[in-house]
Amino acid sequence: MAQWFSMQEQSTKVTSGGWDFRLHPASSKVGVVLVHEIFGFDQYADSVAAQLAQTGFSVAAVDLYRGKLVSSLEEGFKLRSALKEQEVLDALGSGLQLLVQKIGQDAKVGSMGFCMGGAFALLGACNLNMAFCVDYYGMIENVEQVKGAKGPVQLMLASEDERVTPWAYQHFLPAATKYKKRVDVHLYPNAQHAFHRPNWEGHNAEAAKDAWGKTLTFISQFRG
Repeated sequence: MAQWFSMQEQSTKVTSGGWDFRLHPASSKVGVVLVHEIFGFDQYADSVAAQLAQTGFSVAAVDLYRGKLVSSLEEGFKLRSALKEQEVLDALGSGLQLLVQKIGQDAKVGSMGFCMGGAFALLGACNLNMAFCVDYYGMIENVEQVKGAKGPVQLMLASEDERVTPWAYQHFLPAATKYKKRVDVHLYPNAQHAFHRPNWEGHNAEAAKDAWGKTLTFISQFRG
């Protein structure tokens, strides 16, 4: 998966609503507000944005840590805990507005993220006018918020994830069923949390490749 760190794509740093974004323009009417992992907006997050843009989806990748990168999970948890829910929604809402301005009023904009970013992407999809959501192993505290989701959710799970996967099956999916929401669930056997992240101890190349292909297919349906 070394190509994730070698992607080069034209992008611009843009400020919207007081939040910094890395904007990757593309040709279709589909846009993605991308949210980084707990480590901050790093090279991996930017390369995911570049991959999406190369496929034809405009991306506004938000920097929730305002330029800070972390060197440990402990440091990341501190920055994560300092973020208030309304701040996150404000940031994602600013990204949504930015993409609609760039693409046009007929834009189909959704949210996407990994781990912490997946949780925030799902939070945004449940509270904002997002056309879709792609959540890689991220969970929200109040599953009742799924009632507000406007579009389908794609949920990527790992069989060896002892927190997120049980949450999904025991809490989130029942709530989604209750409110009649579409959720595309993909559970990967012998995979650990954060299996998509390259150079991570739990990285699973086979699962990551398959999940990424399914994600592109899922988002492509909104091209119209």
